[in-house]
Amino acid sequence: MSSASNLAVPMVLWGRHAPTHCISAILMTADMKNIVTGCNDGQICIWDLNENWQLYPRSMLFGHTTAISCLALGSDNPQTSYVVSASENGEMCLWDITDGRCIEHTKMSIVHTDINAYRFRSSKELRLVCNGYYPEIHVIDPLSFELLWSLCSKLAPDWISACCVLRPVKREDDVVLAVSNSGTVKVWTLTSEPKTKSVYEDESKQIRCLNAQTLTCCPYNQRTVLIVCSKYWQIYDAGDFTLLCSESNRVGERWAGGDFISVDRVIVWSNDGKGYLYKLPTKSRPQSVSSDASPDSPDYHRQHQPTSPHAYYILDLYADQSLVCSPAMMFFRSNGETAPRRLLLRGDSEGRVVIWKLPEVSERQMTLVRQESFDRLPALPPRCKTTLQEVWDSLYRPPAGVLDGLCDENSQSLHISSTIYIPSQGKLVCGRINGTIVIVPATQSVMLQLLTTKTLKADNIPTKILQGHDGRVTCLLYPFNESTRYEPQHLLSGGADFSVILWDMNSGYKIHTFTVHGGELTQMLVPPGNCNTRILSAVCSVASDHSVALLSLKERKCIMLAGRHLFPVQTIRWRPLDDFMVVSCSDGTVYVWQMETGHLDRVVHGITAEEILNNCDENATPMESLTNPSLTLAQALKRRNLATFKNLAQQKLQQQQAAAQHHQQLTQRPPPEMLKPTGYPLLIQGVRTNTRDPDSHVLFFDTEALIVQLLTEEYATMSPGELEARGLIGMTEDQLIKSSGGMELSDTQQKLMGFIAKAKEKAENVGQKIQAKAETAGLVPTPTGGRLTPTRLSSTPSRRSNTKPDGLIVNDNLTLEIAQFFMSCLHAWGLDPDLDRLCVNKLGLLKPQCPISFGLLSRQGHMSLMLPGWHKRVCQEELVGISGDIGKATLADQARTAAMKGMDKGTADDSSKKTLLAQRSGSVPFDVEHLLFSDGDMESDPRQGSACEEPKVESRPPVSALKEETRIFSAKARWKISSGVTTQHLLSVISVANTLMGMSHASFIFGKQSRSRRKGTGSFTSHHGIIMNETDSDAGSEDEDSVGILQAQIKQGWSLLAALHCVLLPELVGPAHYQSPQLEMLARRWQDRCLEIREAAQALLLAELRRIGPEGRKAIIDEWSPYLPTYVDPQHSLLSDPQRGEDDEEDEDDEQMLAGDSPAHKVSVSFESRRKQATAIVMLGVIGAEFGHEIEPNRRKVEEIKKGKRNVQEGFSLTNYNLSRHTSKALTFLLLTPPSPRLPANTPIRRAAIDLLGRGFTVWEPYLDVSSVLLGLLELCVDADRLLPSMTYGLPLTPAADACRSARHALSLIATARPPALIITMAKEVARYNALAQNTQSQHAQILNSVLVRAKQEILHVIELLVEKMPNDVADLICEVMDVTMHCLEISQLKAKGLQELFPAICRFSMVSYCGQTKRIWVGAKNGGLALYEMKQHAKCQLIPGHHGPIIAVSVNPDGKFLATFSHVDSKLKFWQTASSSLFGIGSQQTKCIRQFTTAPCQVTPVTNILKLVRLVWIDNRTVVLLTVDGTETKYSV
Repeated sequence: MSSASNLAVPMVLWGRHAPTHCISAILMTADMKNIVTGCNDGQICIWDLNENWQLYPRSMLFGHTTAISCLALGSDNPQTSYVVSASENGEMCLWDITDGRCIEHTKMSIVHTDINAYRFRSSKELRLVCNGYYPEIHVIDPLSFELLWSLCSKLAPDWISACCVLRPVKREDDVVLAVSNSGTVKVWTLTSEPKTKSVYEDESKQIRCLNAQTLTCCPYNQRTVLIVCSKYWQIYDAGDFTLLCSESNRVGERWAGGDFISVDRVIVWSNDGKGYLYKLPTKSRPQSVSSDASPDSPDYHRQHQPTSPHAYYILDLYADQSLVCSPAMMFFRSNGETAPRRLLLRGDSEGRVVIWKLPEVSERQMTLVRQESFDRLPALPPRCKTTLQEVWDSLYRPPAGVLDGLCDENSQSLHISSTIYIPSQGKLVCGRINGTIVIVPATQSVMLQLLTTKTLKADNIPTKILQGHDGRVTCLLYPFNESTRYEPQHLLSGGADFSVILWDMNSGYKIHTFTVHGGELTQMLVPPGNCNTRILSAVCSVASDHSVALLSLKERKCIMLAGRHLFPVQTIRWRPLDDFMVVSCSDGTVYVWQMETGHLDRVVHGITAEEILNNCDENATPMESLTNPSLTLAQALKRRNLATFKNLAQQKLQQQQAAAQHHQQLTQRPPPEMLKPTGYPLLIQGVRTNTRDPDSHVLFFDTEALIVQLLTEEYATMSPGELEARGLIGMTEDQLIKSSGGMELSDTQQKLMGFIAKAKEKAENVGQKIQAKAETAGLVPTPTGGRLTPTRLSSTPSRRSNTKPDGLIVNDNLTLEIAQFFMSCLHAWGLDPDLDRLCVNKLGLLKPQCPISFGLLSRQGHMSLMLPGWHKRVCQEELVGISGDIGKATLADQARTAAMKGMDKGTADDSSKKTLLAQRSGSVPFDVEHLLFSDGDMESDPRQGSACEEPKVESRPPVSALKEETRIFSAKARWKISSGVTTQHLLSVISVANTLMGMSHASFIFGKQSRSRRKGTGSFTSHHGIIMNETDSDAGSEDEDSVGILQAQIKQGWSLLAALHCVLLPELVGPAHYQSPQLEMLARRWQDRCLEIREAAQALLLAELRRIGPEGRKAIIDEWSPYLPTYVDPQHSLLSDPQRGEDDEEDEDDEQMLAGDSPAHKVSVSFESRRKQATAIVMLGVIGAEFGHEIEPNRRKVEEIKKGKRNVQEGFSLTNYNLSRHTSKALTFLLLTPPSPRLPANTPIRRAAIDLLGRGFTVWEPYLDVSSVLLGLLELCVDADRLLPSMTYGLPLTPAADACRSARHALSLIATARPPALIITMAKEVARYNALAQNTQSQHAQILNSVLVRAKQEILHVIELLVEKMPNDVADLICEVMDVTMHCLEISQLKAKGLQELFPAICRFSMVSYCGQTKRIWVGAKNGGLALYEMKQHAKCQLIPGHHGPIIAVSVNPDGKFLATFSHVDSKLKFWQTASSSLFGIGSQQTKCIRQFTTAPCQVTPVTNILKLVRLVWIDNRTVVLLTVDGTETKYSV
């Protein structure tokens, strides 16, 4: 599930039951805004606390595999809200709790039980002080999880049970105080950052205290220490550790922890979740410090004061039910305020969070309490408390489950106990607790839950229910997902009834029941593809009686049953070549079984076992491990029962298998020229926090896969002609081979053609197979609802030709349906009512009917999912903000007036929104009225247009409130989540919208309406599907125009949608709600391998840089310029070549260096710094290229400068150019450095450098070695025609082809921005090459291999572009251009075919003339010289002085003996004799001027186009006509 290079957007359907959250650790952030709870199942929940003491759950973080043992703050900077979590198997994660991103994670061999976040005086950063099941105290860096140093013990080393760090007031050091399990107190004093890895204690003392729970030093006087053990708590003097007082536990309770409230009061809490407040006796406070108890006062020495502390308050819930396990509690004291708040937090096994605000109790009240009886202490009720389930129940509508309303029993939906998604058919298969299995079309059932749709009703979604299991269905497997060697209709289910059933999914027929296990099934998986053939048709099943079986689907019997495992099975690995299946159990033993014979080969333990496991074929199986290795039996027993253990194991099995499959599908990309899309656009995974819970469902949308799929299908429906027109395939193969002189067809083109052929053939086969199967089963498919084929209802070929098989359209509609659902969820509804209406009526998007819970994937399967109810807080603030009358009325009125006036809006508030549609209304190609109300029944349906419908608050409060909440959510709250989420959503929306804009049938309305038409609802007549109420249309008017108009409208709609999200969103959402996209995430996607995502990222980054203005850009430059590499320190530079061997594994990370979040495995510091360098190069490159100072204005941007638009960014100006220089150096380095393991060829960072060199060439030019840059770019373009189908080809290319495309683009940018630089540099290079070639003897091979030889095609390509775009620049340097052209053209072909045929572009110039008789080329230069080119290899041209000004016309007469030249500056026409005077052409060939005429002067103004001024035309061998632009003709003869 790594989001390394994938843009995956998760959404979650939680279902009606809140997830179990048995809290094991709790933490409050310093600003009191958030509470973080960790639970026994390994999830972390983040809660928002607002000013009115209301708690809202924000999100749930998945990533740990065992119980969370402790939480700590990860940063003391108020801007970054980081939290560190540690779990019982040594995993540690650093989370950003705003959006739940996992920033860093690691797995240690040690287990922490407690972590203190503390900033030592000597260090700049916060440090984590950890203790746990090991004898040291470790100090760890929270950002990298590096172990910095350890505090060790010389005397009686033992596990440390509690520790605390304090900062003495008057000294310059930090003191760490700790107590070990056996009761030794130790003190370490740290004056500076230790130089060594281990520091030993300064003093230690044995006290009577075993297994302390907590140790706290009084922050107010630093003289007393509170140590809490389970049986008693004690107060010690911090100086010499003498016992001052102690208190035993209450009957039936054990102490769990405590803290100081003030100098003489403490709070201690018990394992029942109650807090007790105690007042300390005065004696127990050491003298000297505390002001309120000075030894001088006579009271102090009185004997009658009690020596035991007394309780004066109790904090209790008085709840009825007893807790499953003891709650996690924490005392929080806020600092910095005038009246510091003191809170006690508690999280318990019900998932309840309780907060008490500690009371201020005066001495007088204490005396009263003291006189009362001891049993009835005054009790304090909590300030606030809530559980997840209460939040669920408080919503206007309970969170949707994936099957709600589809196949309920007694109007209640049953718990779903297992889920599997079949991406190839778009089906979702759910096993339920009553043994039934439900199969539904996934997108339709989810749309029903989340979106408002008129046409889709629960009863017309085709559901299939399979009945066969007794008791719940525990696991499902669809083997075809894993490998195509299985039958596509086979589905397997395992249940709590110990059986495995093989189903025919399409007919619902039960093929076979395997009953070989003696326990409920926990897991099924597929053996790898290189086993022997008998095993290949089998699947492997694991049950809770520790048995593993291989069940053959072909023979319908169990091939092998491996029992005898004494402990639960944890991992299964394969050695296919040895015919071994290797089973590892939770106690660390490994059993090696022979698959063929079922013989137990050996049982091994210890290191050998680990080695065997590690040597198995890693990639053969789709899973890392079934459960977590450190979840040992001991820990399960510690948690009270074995059942939990089994269940936990099973739940991990399911989660991890799904995760691993998902990971596999996303990450294993094949390497050919065209990357084949392996990812599916949608994956659905069942998630549960605990085994007792029903499944919730997470939908992962893979944006890249969706775009690839849409484009593939678009290309597949095109005729070869259209494909050719788009340049996606050349002509057909044989034509191509003929035309290219026998060259073979390029890989990509072959692949594409093969691919299309295959798609067609496959579709037909599928259709026929299905038909055959259905008929053999005796079922003839009916044309209406009860289809048995794996197609959709929507797949009847309605508007397509009826000859196409069903198979293809299934997929086609499936992808479009996924795209429709995706875009409907992500679109920012409610910001621009007109655009919303357009989206509903023309594009076919559907409005959400409730707020949607999104998620965020971060590194290596760490995932955060939003909880429902998070938006409540934002919505309440929002509703209070627009308070009553203004809000509701204006919202509806605005919409209404907008509708009435069409585009013309009156309200000032909306002047900004005009830009959206009205701005372009001039260019709108369709009638506004139709745009707004093309759907006649729009007003009648209240759900459809919440913008036009006034919320009727009094009549249906929940519905209208839900609607209002949904509106606020999609318009405002969603963009407030975090910048990471904003970035992902915007990138996805914009890239998919752009893809759809480029497609031909990109509205989602066709399929939908044709579907409802077939069902005969009667709401649409036959022509509504294509033209929605175009007023004049009657049934026959589906003519080309109306379809064309509709196409135009749809394209316009998508482009408006993209513009809204790219440019206008920040302004419309408002700065209070808008978390702007993360610039570094965008910078890393500057050269994403998917073209649409790349363009979206570039557009967003530039829009954001423009939005933040010069100050914002300056801040970014300051932030990133320190990371710009200077290539001095070879160890850390991104570009260094590794001398050491340890960097081998980093190859794959370089692909990610500018891709996703972070690399999957643990990063070294050097990798992190290299990634920062890469980002810095791109960031500064973009700012420089777009906002830097150009040395002379770019030809393309002259008009911008006239308007005075460019304000130059500091650091990239003429006076302060150090950043330009550094950045340009870095970019050229990346372009030219030869590939190395550290920096392979064609990585995204290199592609980004190529792109930025082209974009900002005018800024970098003074600091570049232009010729080496150009040659470097040409080097990359050498194979352009072979690698690239076309520049606009949307599917992902291989890195080489991609680099080639970037280089070609950069060359064209450089050429058009600085034509002279390019032409002169190339001419110099050609001259140098020719000189070498003439003088060479030895280095012949090097000459032939020169870039100038290999990239001839590309150079001609660039010259052609220049001739087309910049003809005047070419004319000024026509001789240089001709030098380069002559170098690139084949002399032999030139002689045979002539210049006009071979390179027509250059012949457009009147000063170039080719003589077919003498095979020479004549060129008139700007300096008045006449250049003559002979057809010889490496020949230099001969220059003959001709005129006193530029020669603007040259022409050779038909027999090649005479030449006429003309210059408008000296107004002379000259005739030259070209042929040699001597016999047989022996002797010197002289070109002599034989006559000259003075012509009438030409009028030349600064705006005259010199190129079109005159032409010379020979009318016979002796006479030439001079034609001028104003139409005069003059004849001259030799």
